[in-house]
Amino acid sequence: MTPRKRKTKIVLKKFLRENKNILKNLKRKSAVAKPYVREPWMMRSNPIEDKYEEFLAKEAESF
Repeated sequence: MTPRKRKTKIVLKKFLRENKNILKNLKRKSAVAKPYVREPWMMRSNPIEDKYEEFLAKEAESF
């Protein structure tokens, strides 16, 4: 078996520092972003699904 190459602490610390900076940038951007608002048509129930559920209930009763 070949020996596994180990990453030095410096490389690991650099990686963690870069990730930390990326997370800070994302946090800053998300604070500025507008919240998502659903429009009224998105909140309505789907009448086709409702009718299908009624149909399934009738089928179950008939058995």
